Amino acid sequence: MYIDTEHFGRIEIKEDDVITFPEGLPGFEELHRFTLLNTGEELANVFWLQSIDRPEICFVVTDPFAVYNGYQVEINDDDAALLEITDPDSVLTLAIMVIPEDPRDIRVNLKAPVVINLEKKLGKQVLQQNESLPIRYYLNRSRKGPPQKVKG
Repeated sequence: MYIDTEHFGRIEIKEDDVITFPEGLPGFEELHRFTLLNTGEELANVFWLQSIDRPEICFVVTDPFAVYNGYQVEINDDDAALLEITDPDSVLTLAIMVIPEDPRDIRVNLKAPVVINLEKKLGKQVLQQNESLPIRYYLNRSRKGPPQKVKG
């Protein structure tokens, strides 16, 4: 199938690449079909979670284990059943990124990772009960001085 995306133009999606989110994502409950797009080698841990149902919707996601030391995800029995998880090695965990104009404000949501069962192609954003995990984890911790506009 082909979809006309806002950021990537017309792209082909194989049926095997469709990830179903039975409950959608918070704020986007009506969107159930997504695909993961790779950014290429220059950004090895960054991907796009592209909506198939609404091609103008796309989330930048990253590997939370690569950006936060000691990151752990707990999945309750109900979520594990919804995602049909039988093998932990088949689970991909991603964190949604926010990339504002000022690159010093790039942040990831560690409180609610996106969990995907790669074998069953099922996904869900799973709220973590660990109170120490931030919703806004800034990747650039040296946020000194006033914000500056990105030139280019």
